[in-house]
Amino acid sequence: MADAARDASYWSQDASTLAATSGDGTGGLSSQHAAARLAAVGPNSVEDAPRLSALRLLLRQFESPLVLILAFAAAISLLLQQWVDAGIILAIVLGSSALSFFQEYRASTAVRELKKRLALTARVLRDGVEQALPVAQIVPGDVILLSAGNLIPADGVVIEAQDFLVSEASMTGESFPVEKRPGIIAADAPLAARTNTVFLGSSVRSGTARVLVVRTGRRTEFGAIAARLRARQPETDFTRGVRRFGYLLIRVMVVIVLFVLTVNL
Repeated sequence: MADAARDASYWSQDASTLAATSGDGTGGLSSQHAAARLAAVGPNSVEDAPRLSALRLLLRQFESPLVLILAFAAAISLLLQQWVDAGIILAIVLGSSALSFFQEYRASTAVRELKKRLALTARVLRDGVEQALPVAQIVPGDVILLSAGNLIPADGVVIEAQDFLVSEASMTGESFPVEKRPGIIAADAPLAARTNTVFLGSSVRSGTARVLVVRTGRRTEFGAIAARLRARQPETDFTRGVRRFGYLLIRVMVVIVLFVLTVNL
């Protein structure tokens, strides 16, 4: 609770004071301190969705209303001992589900391997020495060194800067690079007005800077945006159309069954 209160409006605090209270000062963290903090706050990543197992991927192929309708039709055919019809329907269901499963499984495996090859690194001061570390190992209190072309790996406050321009269109919508420099900003300043801070998801256009990391992973502004998007669970138009069509078929099927039973009675 104390850490959360301290960095609630870190852009309105002096960088040196913030570095002294959140870490080992502007010279960066020690390896022991960084390891302990990494264990406490977790890796610097906004992804928290667990990897689906092969069995879960296979079962997910049967969640479609169209597949459920075909499975129900196959069950009815088996009860009526219409073996040919049941075999054809089951072959269609199992074939399409198996094909979809293998495609999704191969795609998820390829994405996972690609992420391993594209693992980002950042220049970090550890034990007073500049080191290239994986972005996932960055913790609050670290001091990172940024230059033109770097992706910003976490939210932090600028300690030193020289001709430091940052592109943060993904965060604020501002199409032009914004100059970042040390200073103190009002606590109620909006995101776009915080000229002394940098954010995960933005990139360095020019210049160099030394930045004190304050927030990492899902606690960053980018992480908050990602969490809101995951909560909404956006659905594509095609998926929505298939789902609605499946529900329409289910309603039509129920009405027809009730109509036939009523007529027979």
